Amino acid sequence: MLVTNGRFSRNAAPFARSQRIHLVDRHLLARWAAGPQPLWTLLDHVPPAR
Repeated sequence: MLVTNGRFSRNAAPFARSQRIHLVDRHLLARWAAGPQPLWTLLDHVPPAR
């Protein structure tokens, strides 16, 4: 997981998917911080544990 209070480049999302990395940008970080929901419920897809 990579968390930033900024933004990711256009190329970051495809690369992160290929490496099984979740990107949390300023908008998702704000949603996570503002509400009672756990982060994993806000992510698109949580990969299974290996």
